[in-house]
Amino acid sequence: MFPAERTKMGQYKKISWTDADVRCPFYISDDRAGYSICCEGYSEGIETVSRFESLKQRDKHMGRYCTGRFERCPVYGCTYNCRYPD
Repeated sequence: MFPAERTKMGQYKKISWTDADVRCPFYISDDRAGYSICCEGYSEGIETVSRFESLKQRDKHMGRYCTGRFERCPVYGCTYNCRYPD
């Protein structure tokens, strides 16, 4: 397992994330080769795939949201608000 450390922004910096690191309840999977993250979508049976320009961007997103403050993730916010409206 790779060590993780907290950065000033409250995100984790790590070389590689595993499913065990993820805290977000809407996370499904990620693809290092495709620079993408797959999450539950805004409705039943729909998945949302976020594709990034680089692995570094994908890992930064995962460190900031998937493994950390997932409540602040734009995908989480959209999914949560659509599935569980007040």
